[in-house]
Amino acid sequence: MNARKTLILASALSLVVAVLEAAQPAEDTSAGTWKLNIAKSTFASNAPPKSETRTYTVTPDRTHVVIEDEYADGKKTKVEALITYDGRPQPSTGSGIFDSIATQRIDRNTTTADLLRNGKVIGTVRREVSPDGKTMKMFYVINRPDGTSVSTLSVFERQ
Repeated sequence: MNARKTLILASALSLVVAVLEAAQPAEDTSAGTWKLNIAKSTFASNAPPKSETRTYTVTPDRTHVVIEDEYADGKKTKVEALITYDGRPQPSTGSGIFDSIATQRIDRNTTTADLLRNGKVIGTVRREVSPDGKTMKMFYVINRPDGTSVSTLSVFERQ
């Protein structure tokens, strides 16, 4: 093969590799189990959870999240949602606040999401996983029916 054909072939292969890499979903750095660090978190209400565990299970086309809370009064909740990172609402169950979530990836460690109830955005959340992968922060803003909003910062540690 002459030098020109070799150069063209190498360029074509480089382009194919670049396209294939771009088509691959970004690694989901949230994968695994996370426990809430209450001391590092700030809550809008006087009744924060006594404990919270989040488990993110990653598959090639989505992430399944299970959020289990326990409160001081003994009440327990379990929220489940599918996350697809395409900005389209996906159903969730178990929350008294939202019934679907529309998530987008900002970068490898950061996502934003709209929380929806009956198709209307009632809040937003920004998730940031630290560069070392040991800490995850969730910044929530929830809009109340009376027009006010409340903010919460939840800090989690990887288990």
